[in-house]
Amino acid sequence: MRTNAEEARDGKVTSLLLFVRRAGDLARACRDAEELFASRRYHRDGSFTNGRVLGAWIDEHAVTELPQGLTLRLPSNQTVLLAVRETFALWGIWTVALIESVCLETRAGMELSHDIVLDALIAFEQSDTGRVGRYSPAFVRDMPKKQVGAEIKRLNAHYPFRIAWPIYYDSVAGRLILQNEQLRH
Repeated sequence: MRTNAEEARDGKVTSLLLFVRRAGDLARACRDAEELFASRRYHRDGSFTNGRVLGAWIDEHAVTELPQGLTLRLPSNQTVLLAVRETFALWGIWTVALIESVCLETRAGMELSHDIVLDALIAFEQSDTGRVGRYSPAFVRDMPKKQVGAEIKRLNAHYPFRIAWPIYYDSVAGRLILQNEQLRH
């Protein structure tokens, strides 16, 4: 498995983003994505197993109208390109997208934050004013609950009415765990 630092040296950083039709489909999408990750690990195909899981964007239109790429101007006046390089989907229900992120000015890979992803997704959906997507940020499974709570609070303040329950990601097992499942473990 390659690290994000190695990928950045190659001029790209890969991340995974789950697009889900409805909040009610999120649990199924997480279970199906786990099976995809396990299958790709078994076949030693790292395309969907090496990237960091960023979260899930819940929007019924984005599942079927996924853009090939999104560009976003950062406050630092740099432009980041989020290019969708590969997808796997249960058509119309969910899609897992492998995203490469590159700063266009430096051609260096960029680590994506929840803020960069949200800004890009909100800019994408503004072409259709009737759409209001929600975002379930992903966190590593062993991240302290206090730290997760602080990040959720910060995101809610910056993106009101856009943040849904968090997802926890166990990169070793390839598991995606919803908050209500995390509380049972």
